[in-house]
Amino acid sequence: MSDFRTRWLAFHNRHIEPVSKEIFSHVEKMVIGTLIISAGAHVSSDEPSIVLFGYLRHGLVGRGVELFGIILLLLNFINGLYKLAKLEWHVAFQVAMSFCYIILSARLIQLILAFRGE
Repeated sequence: MSDFRTRWLAFHNRHIEPVSKEIFSHVEKMVIGTLIISAGAHVSSDEPSIVLFGYLRHGLVGRGVELFGIILLLLNFINGLYKLAKLEWHVAFQVAMSFCYIILSARLIQLILAFRGE
């Protein structure tokens, strides 16, 4: 019984733990990027009651925040694609994962915008 436990712990430490850390790291960065994009979209679509830096227009600030969030998402996407390419998996799997990332990011942005307070 202890031999099985030792082999399982070795397998977990070598294979499962690094993969789960990478997945949660990318999901965390994706959620942060989508929150930033959603915040920018909210500021640029409505005239919020707060004053942003006095002279700047809300639409301009909102578009800048959206651009920053898009850049973060693109950097996270490129980083993930680079790490997938190093694993030498089939190209179809890499393309499928790319589509999943893009679709999930867009759906998260829509979900966050749908739940914003009005």
